[in-house]
Amino acid sequence: MEFRIDAKTARWRQVARDFANEVVRPIAAELDAQRNPADAWSWALVEEADRRGLRQAPAPAEYGGDDTSYLANTVMLEEIAAADVGSSVVIAQHWKYIHMIREIATPDQQRRWLTRIAENPRAVMAAAFTEPGAGSDNFLPYDAPGAGMQTRAERRDGGYVLNGMKHFISNGNRADVVLTFARTDPDGPLTSSVSLFLVGADNPGFSTGRVHDKTGERLANNAELLYRDAFVAEEDRLGEEGAAMVDVARLLRGSNTYAGACALGVARECYDRTMAFCRERVQGGKPIVEHENVGAYLADMYLNVDVARTYLWRAAWQAGSADTFEGKLGITPKLVVSERTFDSARKMMEVWGGRGVMKENGIEKLLRDAAIWLHSDGTNIVMRMKLMNNLRACGPGPELWDAVPTEAPAQMV
Repeated sequence: MEFRIDAKTARWRQVARDFANEVVRPIAAELDAQRNPADAWSWALVEEADRRGLRQAPAPAEYGGDDTSYLANTVMLEEIAAADVGSSVVIAQHWKYIHMIREIATPDQQRRWLTRIAENPRAVMAAAFTEPGAGSDNFLPYDAPGAGMQTRAERRDGGYVLNGMKHFISNGNRADVVLTFARTDPDGPLTSSVSLFLVGADNPGFSTGRVHDKTGERLANNAELLYRDAFVAEEDRLGEEGAAMVDVARLLRGSNTYAGACALGVARECYDRTMAFCRERVQGGKPIVEHENVGAYLADMYLNVDVARTYLWRAAWQAGSADTFEGKLGITPKLVVSERTFDSARKMMEVWGGRGVMKENGIEKLLRDAAIWLHSDGTNIVMRMKLMNNLRACGPGPELWDAVPTEAPAQMV
């Protein structure tokens, strides 16, 4: 078993690192401070990501990409998130749905929609899942008849008419294409009554509402989405009718890992900035990095990064093959990383003292960004419930612990 990345992944890591340091970092604090949450968005960042090949990196070459692996994408997201987590989320959301279209779309759907996305340097995607009255019950899911999301997709001649409202949708107000989850059976259980549709932002029945004023991750807009008699042709249903929830669990293998990678970048920045501060800050006649109690905190912060990265790389590596993917790794990466990231942010605030709460230092931004991941992509308590549901189905014994495949996934880096 080897832990190393190949030359292609190393090259993309450098592309992402340069983008983070040259483009994102210089403007992140100013955008984060905008009073109007919509103004925290930057098209310049998206366009520059496109120029550097990042926007479409996981796509096939014919659609402007380089077919980058789950592992390479995880590595890149960490680099971008270290400069600003919101910027990494904008890209991560787009990448997740490139994967979804690649794996489940018909050849005609891929040609039409991936071409549309590739040709527009501002095109990003979103997924409309969460609703005002249905969040965590979608994630578990609670499978009682009629429970969960209520956005409806009713059959009409040649397609479906969508009505409903979504909220908290990352990239929602900026997306050119929205993967929309809606109930095709209003009375059935979620696992067999939700379908997925490709909806263009130019659909006459689609509109956006308010942009949510978030505590952290502000460079990624989250918004309300409104569907008022939005007609979607049958050829733009993605996957089989009623199978969306099963398809998501099966196909978005890297989603939770990408979320974890975004959180990991925050933990890394917490460590890097705190170590630099501790080398300069003098108390008791010596830099506080030499104080044993401070050193213990720094050691914990280092371990948070190193352990989390190791776990994410394993999850990303396995995501490269659906046949050998361990289902728990679709649940646990963000749970593991987010709590370690928040622990690092808390320790960072204590070490920085009064300076940590002063906005001019940018430290409190890291705490706000870290806090987002305790709920984003599913609250951690729901992630634990999903994990426990999985564990209940597993008998005790070696099978539970043999989580690493004995043969390498065909697509491993």
